[in-house]
Amino acid sequence: QGPEMRPVVLIAATEAGYSNLVRLVSRVYLETPPGEAVHLNTEMMEGHCDGLICLSGGPRGPIGIALKEDRRDLAEARLLTLKTMFGDRLYVELDRVSGYDRMIEKSSIDLAYAHELPLVATNEAFFSARDDYEAHDARSASAEGSGCAADNRRRLSPDNFLRSQADMARLFPDLPEAIDNTV
Repeated sequence: QGPEMRPVVLIAATEAGYSNLVRLVSRVYLETPPGEAVHLNTEMMEGHCDGLICLSGGPRGPIGIALKEDRRDLAEARLLTLKTMFGDRLYVELDRVSGYDRMIEKSSIDLAYAHELPLVATNEAFFSARDDYEAHDARSASAEGSGCAADNRRRLSPDNFLRSQADMARLFPDLPEAIDNTV
């Protein structure tokens, strides 16, 4: 991913949203120049947001990265762009895997409250149970053509498993509204 390519999550909430999501996915594969990673930008999304829910991408998303770089003005501008596009279907995403940055989370919550946006508690899942972490890590290393001990490869956290609703509630006891919105 380049510096401007940060993930957000789009979820079809209606039939119109599903149609828009299919259009957007088709468009990114047809319009991404050869050699570039497939990506979607805000200009491509304009006019295709009806029926879609947008999650802000958490700490790796466009808002989280700007906050990590201590650029609150940029984070707020990006959040307001998404709010203009998605309205009340935009949720500020919080993710508490081990080692998460509490300052980025606090700033994200502050921005959400300042702009009357709902919070959502997420846990990006790459494997079904915590015990599957080592097998997933070995498979990822193999797929990348590196060894498990390589320091310079992308690693997940053992926390990136499919958590139950009860696990999520225990992880976010201080933000019950984020759990309610997730459910």
